[in-house]
Amino acid sequence: MNLIDRTREAMGWNNPWQTRKQNKIKRIVVHHSATAAGNMRIFENHWRTKGWRNGGYAEIILPNGDVEICYPPTVVTNGAGVWNKTSYHICVVGNFRKNGAQPSSAQMQSLLTRIRHNMNVFNVPVKKIKGHKELMPTICPGMNMPTLRNQVQREAAPTNNANPTTHTIRQGDTFWSLSRIWQVTVEEIKQANPSVNPANLRIGQRINRPARNSQPAATQTNAIRVGSSVRVNNTAQSWATGQVIPTWVRGRTYTVQQMRNNNTELLLADIVSWIRRSDVTKV
Repeated sequence: MNLIDRTREAMGWNNPWQTRKQNKIKRIVVHHSATAAGNMRIFENHWRTKGWRNGGYAEIILPNGDVEICYPPTVVTNGAGVWNKTSYHICVVGNFRKNGAQPSSAQMQSLLTRIRHNMNVFNVPVKKIKGHKELMPTICPGMNMPTLRNQVQREAAPTNNANPTTHTIRQGDTFWSLSRIWQVTVEEIKQANPSVNPANLRIGQRINRPARNSQPAATQTNAIRVGSSVRVNNTAQSWATGQVIPTWVRGRTYTVQQMRNNNTELLLADIVSWIRRSDVTKV
């Protein structure tokens, strides 16, 4: 699965019709395109005929399993009418109500991975993964949503051990997503795994799971506070694997608007994605 950053190409990207705070997202809505093929550029022709300023989806999963990231989560997209302001829309290219068609195996794996990733990012429970047809009178997404939710639940299910000391990396796992699940900080996971590179996790790799709140988070980031000016390095990457940081963000200076997770992660003005501490320097 490749992630393709379209956030500086999508219609209305620089003048969105409506924005929101990321914590307003309460559900993930799944769609199908009802076409045999397509991508953001092609779908935009249809969206413009509706008079929309922004497109219908935040993410589009292409037939080969690659994912176009069309808009950051703070931009409201036009996927489901009155539900849009609190929904994050993901579309799978294909018509899954025609002759029993189903997403390709690559698409299905990408869909599960992206749903699970966004559940962690937006703190959305499995029951809030909805098909378009569960919100509005439509046949979209042409999938059995209870089955899809069961698949996501199995993918995200914890191990049988109620308090395991190790964890086997699965697709989509990152230190940040695991910190949300385990209720510890990213820094605590790093401290429990000093020889592990969080930017290069491998499926099947075993890592140590820290005891919950085993020790205070490192205070090395305390020098960067709300109101500080910081510069993002040109090589900056997302702390959460797969969350795109547009190239136009890099090399710029921002003001810290909010700090979370015991000061180990920064939310910067105009940046939706979480940035690595090592990629940010105080000005």
